[in-house]
Amino acid sequence: MKLTELDSSCDNGPCPTIYATDTGDLVVQGFRVDDEEALATMQLPDTETAVRIPIDLLVRVTRDHLS
Repeated sequence: MKLTELDSSCDNGPCPTIYATDTGDLVVQGFRVDDEEALATMQLPDTETAVRIPIDLLVRVTRDHLS
């Protein structure tokens, strides 16, 4: 899968980032959700995980790349 960085919440180093893929999907890099109550609410299957990203990052990507 080829990733293309759309936007990031910082200028350098690893941080929340949204990527487009060559398969038509988005990949999100963010802070791992490890709050047990939140994870229980989501009822994630073993093949999924949850990450947190800043709202402003999602807004920028939507405005600049997806609209």
